Amino acid sequence: MTEREKQILEIIRKDPMISHNEIARILDISSNTVAVHISHLLKEGNILGKAYIVKDDDYFVGIGAANLDLYGKSEIPIREHYDHPSHIESSVGGVTRNILDNLSRLGVRTKLLSAVGDDYFGEIILHQSEKQGIDTSLVKKVKGSSSGIFMQVLDEKNDMHMALCDMSVIHNIDVSYLKDNDKVLQNAKAIAFDPSLPPSSVEYLLENYSHKALFLDPVSDLYAERIAPYVDRVFAVKPNTTELAAMTGMPTGNFKEVKKAAASLIERGVKRVYVSLGKDGCLYIDKDRCVRRKFAEEKKMVNASGAGDAFFAGIIYGYMEDMGIEETLDHALAAGILTIRSHQVISPDMSTIELENIIKENKK
Repeated sequence: MTEREKQILEIIRKDPMISHNEIARILDISSNTVAVHISHLLKEGNILGKAYIVKDDDYFVGIGAANLDLYGKSEIPIREHYDHPSHIESSVGGVTRNILDNLSRLGVRTKLLSAVGDDYFGEIILHQSEKQGIDTSLVKKVKGSSSGIFMQVLDEKNDMHMALCDMSVIHNIDVSYLKDNDKVLQNAKAIAFDPSLPPSSVEYLLENYSHKALFLDPVSDLYAERIAPYVDRVFAVKPNTTELAAMTGMPTGNFKEVKKAAASLIERGVKRVYVSLGKDGCLYIDKDRCVRRKFAEEKKMVNASGAGDAFFAGIIYGYMEDMGIEETLDHALAAGILTIRSHQVISPDMSTIELENIIKENKK
């Protein structure tokens, strides 16, 4: 145990409910540095649990899909009406749920508002989410309904042959359900919502919680276009370049056009815009500044799936920890890099310590 960790441990002994930020103020260090030390103390078993590091109102709420993802890769060329020897995997998914999973691994207290069926898949979704520290106690269990399932068939070259998706259960995340959880939403530090929610639910959220920090990932060009009329009530949005084009109706073929389109969202009322530029990093813009950020090109890429969710989780993590923009972007990019180094959609190594290591790699 380092001297700094001994100091932090002594502070926690005196006040088990103390926050990251308060410890940082006492020791005159950043809250992220506190998080790194606490993660190490947890790992070494010097402290148990995480309840003491966040106050009751310091939690993040995600509203959206939680589903089971099934992936089947054929070992031979795909033929019609044929039984293919295959390799099949499953994982718990859903954009909003995945974001919360990443945040929980970074020590953020998270709550999920979603809906699952009263079936075996629903139990798997809830169990795996709870295992990672997500509070699923408010998830709606719909009697007689199937849980959300995304099923993808890949050919022998790993290209998608077809996909089937049943997300009908998401329609149960209705206005009545949101009203039932008003207190939870009002007391959250920040909220993320899935644009695939029923339109009436999206409108209700924007009408009643625009005073909160609402975070939005457009998810697709289609949803980006649908959300465009309401985007002025969103605190922060994270589109890629094609989603940005769909959201603004402006070209995004080069960096100058991307910058102009992102600025138009600020002019419409969005407070913060984070544009994912893929291997070219990201662009951040608000009313006062424009920052382009890029790390060295990743040489250990294994799987790009989930990198966008991790990047967005890094952005939200920065907000929850009251980081500056530069520090937030560093953590968001590091989260994306850590994820593409993993075979899994959510890196099992996701932690504040690993993010700090990647940031250090890129600061040399």
